[in-house]
Amino acid sequence: MPPPLHNRRRIATLCLLGALILYVISTWFQGRFPALEYVSAFAEAAMIGGIADWFAVTALFRHPLGLKIPHTAIIPRNRARLGKSLSEFIRENFLSEAYVRDSVRRFDVANALVSWLSRPERRAMAAERLTQAMSTSLSAVRQSAAREFLTRTLRHHLGRINTARLMGSALNVLAAEGRHQALLDDSLTRLSRWLEVEDNQERVKHFITDTVFKLFNPRVMGREVSMHRLAGWLINERIVEQSARLISEVSDDPDHPLRHHLDRQFAEFIKRMRHDPSFAQRLDRLRDDILDNNRLSDYIAGVWEELMDWLARDLDAVDSQSRAWLEHFIEYYARTLEHDAPARAWLNEQAVTLLPALVERNGPRIDAYIQRYLDSLDSDEIVDQIEKNVGNDLQFIRINGTLVGGLIGLTIHAVTQLVLTL
Repeated sequence: MPPPLHNRRRIATLCLLGALILYVISTWFQGRFPALEYVSAFAEAAMIGGIADWFAVTALFRHPLGLKIPHTAIIPRNRARLGKSLSEFIRENFLSEAYVRDSVRRFDVANALVSWLSRPERRAMAAERLTQAMSTSLSAVRQSAAREFLTRTLRHHLGRINTARLMGSALNVLAAEGRHQALLDDSLTRLSRWLEVEDNQERVKHFITDTVFKLFNPRVMGREVSMHRLAGWLINERIVEQSARLISEVSDDPDHPLRHHLDRQFAEFIKRMRHDPSFAQRLDRLRDDILDNNRLSDYIAGVWEELMDWLARDLDAVDSQSRAWLEHFIEYYARTLEHDAPARAWLNEQAVTLLPALVERNGPRIDAYIQRYLDSLDSDEIVDQIEKNVGNDLQFIRINGTLVGGLIGLTIHAVTQLVLTL
C-alpha cells in the first residue's frame, strides 16, 4: 500500500527546504572554502527546479499561494470541459461497438457462466438473490396504487386490441405450411387411442345416457319404461364405435375427405375473422363483455390475490419451494450447458450479437450520465479524488525536480569553470 499523500508531500517539501539550507550554508562559507561554490550551484539549481515543479503541480489543482495567476487551478476551472472529454474518451474507446464485441468474444460468456455456477454455494446465492428480487417486486406490485394502475393500464390496452385481426393472424400462422394438420393428427391420434379403451367407451356411453336419454322415458299402459338399456346399446354400438372408427380413419388417411372439409372450414373461419366487419364486431363485443363483467373481474382478482398471498409467504419462508425450485433449475441449466457445446456456442453468439449493439446504442446515455455526475461534484471533491489517485506521483515530480535541477545546475557550473580555465 503506498504511503499517504501528506507523507510524500512532506518529503518533497523537505527536499526543497534542504536545498535552501544547503544553499545558505555553502554561500556563507564559500569565501573560506572555494570548493563550496559547486555545492552552492547545485543547491541554487535544486531550489529553482523544486520551486518550479511545486508551482506546476499546485497550479493543476489550485491557485499557488492563493494568487489568481492566469492558467492556474486548471482542473477546477476546466471541470466541465474535462468531464466532457473524459466521457467522450470512455465512450469512443471503451464503449465502442468494435471494442465491446472483441472483449465479449474473448471473454467467452458461456464458459464463464458455467465456471461460476459450478460451485453449489454460488448457485444457492443466485437463487437467493432471485428470490429476494421476486419478493421485492411482488411487494411493490401488491401496493394498492400500483395494482390499480396496472389494472387500468391492462384493461385499457386489452380494450384496444383488434380481437378478430389478432386471432386471424395467429390462426393464419398456425395454418401456414399445414401446421394445423400436424396438430390435428396429434389430437386425432390421442382421441382415437383414448376411445379404443373400453372403460373410456363406457364413460362416454353413461354420460350420454344419463344426461340425455333419461329425459325420454315413455309410458306404456301407464307405466314408465326406462330407455337406458336400449339407449346404452344404441350409443355403444352405433355412435361410440362408429365415432371411434371414423376418427381412426381420418387419423390414418392424410387425404381423407373430412380433412379437406375441415381445411375449407378452417380457411373460411380465418377469412371471416380477418375480413368480416360484423364478425369482428361480435368478437369485440364479447371482449368488452368479458372485460366489463364485474363478477368475472372479482373472481380473477380473488384468485390472483390468493396466488400472490401464497407466493409472498413462500418467498419469505425458510424452506421456500420457489427458492428450492430456482436452485434446482439453475443447477440443471448449468449442468446441461456444461455438456452442450452447441448451446454454449449459441449463447456466446447471442452475447456477441446483442451486447455490443446494446452498449453502442446506449453510448450517448452513458456519456450524458458521466457528464451529469461530474457536473454534480463540487470542485474540491474532484480535486480531492484526483489527488488521492495521482497525488503521490505528482509529489515525486517535485522530488525529482529538486534533485535533477540540482544536478543540472552542478553540471552547468562545472562545465563553465572548465571552459574558463582553458
